[in-house]
Amino acid sequence: MHTNLLRKLAKARLPCTEADPATIEGLRVLEAAGHIKVLIPPVHVDCDDCLRQAPATVLEITLLGWKAL
Repeated sequence: MHTNLLRKLAKARLPCTEADPATIEGLRVLEAAGHIKVLIPPVHVDCDDCLRQAPATVLEITLLGWKAL
């Protein structure tokens, strides 16, 4: 799945934003592997006491990420 996400990012115009929680978790994995640089805002409690995740911004695919592709 993470390779598919990396392929999707390789075709996208960067920087790009991703709001889907499952995609953001995939971005966390790719960042931990050193494949991308991404800004992921912290989860926060909204006015209705629900946890909210702001969109993540993918800045670039690293050299290691390009090699992985």
